[in-house]
Amino acid sequence: MTDAPIPEDEVRPVTILFADIVGSTALGERLQPEEVKALVGECVTMMSRAVEEYGGMVQAYAGDGICAYFGVPAAHDDDPERAARTGLRILEVVAEYARDVEAAWGLADFAVRVGINGGQAAVGQVGAAEPGAVALGDATNVAARLQSLALPGAILVGEATARRLAHRFVLEPAGAFELKGRKTPVTALRLVGPKARGSDAGATPVVGRDDEMAQLLGALGDLVAGRGQIVLLLGDPGMGKTRLLGELHALAGEHVTWLEGHCLSYGGLAAWPFVDALLGWLGAEIGEPEIAVRTKARARLGTLLGDDLEKVLPALGRLLRIRIEGPDDAGGADQIREAYIHWLKALARERPVVVALEDVHWADTSTRELAEAVLDLAERAAIAVVLTAEAAPGSEGAALRLRALGNHGHRTTEISLDPLSDQAAEEMLAVILGSEVDAVTRMGLVREAEGNPLYVEELARALLEGGLEPRGRTWTVTVRADLLPPALENLLVARIDRLPVGAR
Repeated sequence: MTDAPIPEDEVRPVTILFADIVGSTALGERLQPEEVKALVGECVTMMSRAVEEYGGMVQAYAGDGICAYFGVPAAHDDDPERAARTGLRILEVVAEYARDVEAAWGLADFAVRVGINGGQAAVGQVGAAEPGAVALGDATNVAARLQSLALPGAILVGEATARRLAHRFVLEPAGAFELKGRKTPVTALRLVGPKARGSDAGATPVVGRDDEMAQLLGALGDLVAGRGQIVLLLGDPGMGKTRLLGELHALAGEHVTWLEGHCLSYGGLAAWPFVDALLGWLGAEIGEPEIAVRTKARARLGTLLGDDLEKVLPALGRLLRIRIEGPDDAGGADQIREAYIHWLKALARERPVVVALEDVHWADTSTRELAEAVLDLAERAAIAVVLTAEAAPGSEGAALRLRALGNHGHRTTEISLDPLSDQAAEEMLAVILGSEVDAVTRMGLVREAEGNPLYVEELARALLEGGLEPRGRTWTVTVRADLLPPALENLLVARIDRLPVGAR
């Protein structure tokens, strides 16, 4: 997938993924050449599709593996997450394919291994007749070595990239590795899978958002009293939308049923955030075997719906892409919408429900249409719809905002997150860095962060992780001014890449 021209020579943040079939050389001893070609070719094709599904670019095919870039030709602030989900998707599709391989050829050990690493890379075109993009540098070399060190069916991730993934994924220490040609060992972690759903409330307290929290608590109180609510949580990247949503989730506790879905910047299934929310309620994940998801759906929906189960199960099954017998028209958009609303109404009869949809500026048409039906449901059921979004005029998310304000303004709370005051930013720094940071350092960080909570936190943590040196009873900044924390660099480069070429 390419959404911009390949850049000329430049240094930029890139997340690199290498995936390779384990033991492919031995296949040639056990199979005919044409069989090896068919087997390996199909596997490489499936891996390439996984890369494209998450908006990456396959840079090279190595016969039995691939190299892919996330952040070329255009950066996205979630490039590490895209790479991680691609790696997990590769393991999933190859595991399914391995069963076919065993049945067809009797090979029981067919698998792949994956390495992921990110960092600064020199990106540009190489080659004469048909030049192609390459990303060269230590980040690429480490990704390739991590792939070779991973166990079959496993993913190894570089330490810095793993830190970017820790809020959404389970990672396990894999050790420190001596790599040929490198003076220092490389610490790697094994990517296990997505984290269990739950509160995103973090260790850093929310500061400077007292008015916004009061509005959220007011909406929550109305919901618990049985009055449907709509909350629009708006702000630029890094302003704390997800953080406030996590606080609301923690405060709601057992008083509500919490459903949460995330719109994806790289596409995905139709109405994906609603699929995400339903899977979360079922206790399932998108990569689970179909039989497991089908069993959970029948059990949990059956308990909730009783005799009405068969009215909604076929349509919800179509939404989840699982096979459930039912009428031929059960998979139509109208039937899916009616089934989803039926399910939400049943939940709301038990206790109030929060439907939290993140990043609706990335919503597709199917998401917007189903979300409109859920907004309408808030008029007659104890359901709160919480939408987080960036300003994106003309997007489906912008259309949802107008729908909420126009049709449901009497129960809609719109919260726009402005930059933090200098005092609030200093409070954040005091929590992260402690009290022994000199005033010059503190004010410099406040000035550079410009009131963006993510900038405050990332800059402070970057100093803690390597840019602060003790000087008596205080700390002195020694980090180079031209180096940004990776999360901020990705965010800023992504915004630059969206500008017209002449404005960059």
